[in-house]
Amino acid sequence: MSRSSAVARFLDRLPTDLAGSFSDAQLAAIDLHFGMRYRARHLIDWRHRFGIARFRLYAVLLIGRDRNPA
Repeated sequence: MSRSSAVARFLDRLPTDLAGSFSDAQLAAIDLHFGMRYRARHLIDWRHRFGIARFRLYAVLLIGRDRNPA
């Protein structure tokens, strides 16, 4: 199975015997998880962190084409 660079880095951090124990299905699920962590490209991708009194807040505005099937 071809591994993404994210999965390869993940496996490199594990003990060799543990890294070798994953099945192809488990590695595919791990790859899917890491794939969801990366930002998709949007026409507008605005992210801002700010503080109000003692609270730290963040705001995100994403605008782009909806690519999900209906």
